[in-house]
Amino acid sequence: MTREELYASIYTHDTIYLPPWEEQSAPLEVALGCSWGKCRFCDFAKDTFSLHSDEKIEENLKILSKLQPENPRVFFLGENAFVIESERLLRLFSLVRTYMPQVKEFAMYSRIDDVLRKTPEELELLKKAGLSDLHLGLESGSDPILDVMNKGVTSADMRKGFHMLDRAGIGYYVTVILGLGGRTFSRLHAIETAKFLNTIHPKDIWCLKLHLFPGTPLYRESKRGHFDPMTPEEILREEYLLLENLTVKDCLFEDTTVLNTYTLRGRLPEQKEELLRAMEYLSQMADK
Repeated sequence: MTREELYASIYTHDTIYLPPWEEQSAPLEVALGCSWGKCRFCDFAKDTFSLHSDEKIEENLKILSKLQPENPRVFFLGENAFVIESERLLRLFSLVRTYMPQVKEFAMYSRIDDVLRKTPEELELLKKAGLSDLHLGLESGSDPILDVMNKGVTSADMRKGFHMLDRAGIGYYVTVILGLGGRTFSRLHAIETAKFLNTIHPKDIWCLKLHLFPGTPLYRESKRGHFDPMTPEEILREEYLLLENLTVKDCLFEDTTVLNTYTLRGRLPEQKEELLRAMEYLSQMADK
């Protein structure tokens, strides 16, 4: 089999979605779908939620170890792979090192309630075993918006979970969905999200522009006139307000969807003013 055929044999779908910071990690599929799967905006959890068996994971691991024998970091694929119980995660970490002994770090997607279901002692054990980072969808720091979007957790839940990760020394990357409050709640979304982010310690804040996916509840609400989506220019102004109110430290801020053309990336707080000036420039260009 060719390398392409070998890769295709260990993944369910043709396209693998990795966060920007995990593009060099070795992706190991351990689950499909999302254990929650009820967010009104989400189109990524199309698969019925399921966890792969240890046997299936081991078979895929045998192939992955041949394809990326020197990679020191493995990313567990699954919409929220951290839902897996701690005892099994530890067993899977050990299994990975059986075939890829050079692996030092593990990362994966998580929901904040996956974190909350684990004890502080379990998080410490996972950290010691190599869990380096989790990638979590914050989406918004506003409770009314989280509730309307059926995120399934509150800002208080999220703050508690992030602080648990801080105490365990596990890093985390968060995503924010710009435009999630619509035109009506744009200012609330920006201000409350900034306030929330200022209470935690993310390694990275990744801003994504809301996309209305056909077939999602939010798409249908928009078509009925019950959700007022924003233009790219309005979303850029919302992002400016968000960034303007951020006081986080030692954090990368990035946006890969501004006006569908530009990528913004800078370290906070050192490059905050530079990022704001770039947004002002883009806004002026959009108005012409």
